[in-house]
Amino acid sequence: MLLPAGDRDSLRAAVANGADAVYLGLEAFNARRLADNFRIATLPSTVEFCHKKGVKVFVTANVLVKNRELEDYFTMVAAVGQSGADALIIQDPCLIPLIREHAPECEVHLSTQATTNNIYAVPEGADRIIVPRELGFEEIAGMAKHIPVEMFVHGALCLGYSGQCLFSSIAGARSGNRGRCAQPCRQKYNGTFPLSTRDLCLLEKLPEVIVTGAVALKVEGRMRGSLYTGTVARVYRKYIDMHYSGKFAVDPKDIETLKMAFNREFTTGFAFNDSVVEADFAMNRGICLGVMRSGELRLEADLRVGDGVMALHGGKKSGNTVRAIMMNGAEVQAARKGDSVVIDVKGARDGDRIFKTFSTELKVDLGEDFEPVEERAATKRVRLPPMPAVKAPGQASLFVRVHTPEGAKEADRAGAAAVYYDIFSKEIAEARDRVKSARFFLSAPRIMSGSGVEDAIDIIKKIGPDGIMVGERGLLTQLQKTRIDAEIHLDQSLNVFNDIDLATYPGIPVISPELNFAELAEMKSKRFIVSVHGPMVLMTAREPIRDRVLRDESGRTFRTRKSGEITEVLNCSDLGLFNKTAEYLGVGIKWFHLDLDRDVGKFVKIYRRIIAKEQFDDRNIRKGFTTGHFGRGVD
Repeated sequence: MLLPAGDRDSLRAAVANGADAVYLGLEAFNARRLADNFRIATLPSTVEFCHKKGVKVFVTANVLVKNRELEDYFTMVAAVGQSGADALIIQDPCLIPLIREHAPECEVHLSTQATTNNIYAVPEGADRIIVPRELGFEEIAGMAKHIPVEMFVHGALCLGYSGQCLFSSIAGARSGNRGRCAQPCRQKYNGTFPLSTRDLCLLEKLPEVIVTGAVALKVEGRMRGSLYTGTVARVYRKYIDMHYSGKFAVDPKDIETLKMAFNREFTTGFAFNDSVVEADFAMNRGICLGVMRSGELRLEADLRVGDGVMALHGGKKSGNTVRAIMMNGAEVQAARKGDSVVIDVKGARDGDRIFKTFSTELKVDLGEDFEPVEERAATKRVRLPPMPAVKAPGQASLFVRVHTPEGAKEADRAGAAAVYYDIFSKEIAEARDRVKSARFFLSAPRIMSGSGVEDAIDIIKKIGPDGIMVGERGLLTQLQKTRIDAEIHLDQSLNVFNDIDLATYPGIPVISPELNFAELAEMKSKRFIVSVHGPMVLMTAREPIRDRVLRDESGRTFRTRKSGEITEVLNCSDLGLFNKTAEYLGVGIKWFHLDLDRDVGKFVKIYRRIIAKEQFDDRNIRKGFTTGHFGRGVD
């Protein structure tokens, strides 16, 4: 059982209540940078404390790393290796060889941020895969036969696939891939919370979970504190041990205890085909006490003076601490489930649901205290291998994604160098026939199962395209193994972020849209494609989203669209760099990606003029478009 440690007390609570391992972050380079976290100088003593208790320590280094940060990142990695920590959790698989070099003492665990959706996507050198929450049990069991897997069993869920969500980044300038997610999925759209997920709770499913062969059951929650961590640890430890004793039966009171620790309603998640969205309210709600009727409440759970209560109405909340409980005309200190009581709940109206949000009876044992000792890091700053300067050969070119055979024809006639077309479309043959001059590429999805990868390989062999736009690592691996004679481009979903990535991945990547112009200009290798025009995919989700348009409370509208079995949320404004594209030419960047579902010929011709350095007045046409992270970037 793997527990979160966002601060010292949470770590103590996890250790004292049955954790086999804890995971924690340091001052930088972790996906919960807003947690209190730990310091590299005190990590050795923290690890020593845990090891004395028989608890392993995994350190999160699970963010995307910019070029100018690589030296700091690997200096931290080396210090983690020397601290005695048991594993590093990372997002970028291209960094594995250098992590092995600088921290050979540590295992390397690939974060759920790496979006490892099939066995083909497992990279060489990884000791463990933290599987996406979207995988089914059969998929997890299949992967567990080849490599140790770790799976989430409790805590918050992301609606979008981890590592593929740019919602906070593009719409709010705080990147989830950099540990600063602002959680726009928890905001109101169309008056409700259609993107807000319930909390995962697989306590009652533990026997089925354990049968998958997962080596670690993981609890989310580095931002939730010691009461949550200790409570969840104690309850899950009880039932894991009970399973192995052969007497597994869950007491409903323990589910209630987990709800009191924190919940947004519980779900058994995608593995059990359960809906994960709770559109009524996006925050913790504790336990429902009942519905207020004429000022009276018939309790659905026990209540004591000092407990916290909340009224929920129209997606809003109000509440207070219970100061008095009236029952049958008399004041009491406590009431039981089934009793009818009168209590003061701030803002409550007749018909409102009332929740108990805090219980005076819920306490946690923090166990032995320890004072982290600050030690001067023995690690010297690392020196990374030099990255070669690589120029983009040939002329400036446009690579155009289209969605209809007619669009393919227009892109070709307007001068596209290559046309990307959906690999699973029924119109491939028609689209290819329309392309006379440009190279014809098949474009694969960003999310693929193992069987989907195999189907894609069969289609590629049958069609024989000039190239393939690859959306995830599994297909990339299989293309390399089968040695198919086609040029490989990599979609931006592979999160290529630095020169190490560029030197490691085969093919030509569409570079991450989270890097700004200055950061791209500093890349030693210029052998990449930059997205300059088209809809920006903010979120890629397995859960269906019914609304075709999502309007937030500021009036911005975000379109949704289906892409196979996946739903995508698109930014409120399409990307449109127009004349800014020419600035890339000045720093040696020559290849540009356009995603066009309308006016294909028109926009290809415009960008052809721009990359040919012809004069073009874009003042009117650029209205309504965004320049994305061109000048802004992410912290």
